[in-house]
Amino acid sequence: MKTADQAIHDVLWKMLSPMVDGKIYESRPMNDVGYPFSDFEDFETNYTGTKSRAISKVTANLNVWDTEKNRKNVSNICGSLLDDAMAMHEAYGFKISLRIGESDIWIIQDRTVSPPVWRGIVTLVFDIL
Repeated sequence: MKTADQAIHDVLWKMLSPMVDGKIYESRPMNDVGYPFSDFEDFETNYTGTKSRAISKVTANLNVWDTEKNRKNVSNICGSLLDDAMAMHEAYGFKISLRIGESDIWIIQDRTVSPPVWRGIVTLVFDIL
């Protein structure tokens, strides 16, 4: 059986993979992999105790990368991922709900490389119900 964060990870992987032509990685690749691509930044799980059980909240941070000329593509992929996450209600048997007010998209230009590239940082916060 998967943990809640692993279940969410695996569903997000399946959603995001076709958006970046299968170029999705657990961590930032050190080789030239071509654009666009995506990588998982980190996951955080917080727990709140109730009288009957512990309720968990899972935060997933992902990156979407593309060339300097393709900012719109980064924006489109990030927006599509957020839309798909809002429609998620289940992940491998876990009932989940996106906390839209705590989720966000941040698009920045990474100037540490030449030529610069666009990076979309997507934060998705899920309640495990």
